[in-house]
Amino acid sequence: MKSLSIKILLSACLFILGVFDVYTQDRIRTFSVKGLYTSSSRLFPSPEAADEIARSRYNSLDHIFGYGADVRYGIPSLSLILGFTVEYLQKTGDFFTRYEIDDETFHVPTIDGYHIIPIELTGYFLIPVSSESFQFYIGGGAGVYLGRRMYEIGGARSESLERSIYPGIHVVSGIDYYFHRRIGIRGEMKFRDPDIETRNRFTQNSIIYNGETFNLPDEEVPSRINVDGITFSLSLVFRF
Repeated sequence: MKSLSIKILLSACLFILGVFDVYTQDRIRTFSVKGLYTSSSRLFPSPEAADEIARSRYNSLDHIFGYGADVRYGIPSLSLILGFTVEYLQKTGDFFTRYEIDDETFHVPTIDGYHIIPIELTGYFLIPVSSESFQFYIGGGAGVYLGRRMYEIGGARSESLERSIYPGIHVVSGIDYYFHRRIGIRGEMKFRDPDIETRNRFTQNSIIYNGETFNLPDEEVPSRINVDGITFSLSLVFRF
């Protein structure tokens, strides 16, 4: 899967370079910086469990904020705009890890979450009602998603063994409003569903919490991250 993801990313980069070579008369049309809000996501802490119910359990991580940057340029002969986007999303939540010692139950505070870097290529088609000041568009594309789990129990942090890379697709719609010939704002809505598998490991064997000693997992800890919410963004756009 990783080799496929890397091939997709390299192919996409070569495609962009090829388009630049073919359409040298076209300059980059816009550069934007954006703030992001994603409505929901899920983190599955036991994706490899033998029990189906355990595999399907997840922690909800909603209201995710992030930021990003975007470059787009037009191909007038095709009535098409191509874009390249890099974003950053991060979300953690407060949970508990349950321990049972001598028929007594303890709940140790746990922080669980992730950060993800989406890298996406998108084709945008302008809707005919667009004008110089208002541009309405729809589009879609593909990308790769780099993610890591952020996981700690009782203050003991785990290490991410590797940065996972997974491919995905997305669809978008939005509107640009230019209040100046070269400056505008952009509102956009994006649908995507990246599904990322991760593995972590704790570097210590146990922790002490409220005077009790609790063992930490000594094997790799797998998880699965699914960011399935709608993403809304607001951008400041510079047109060239």
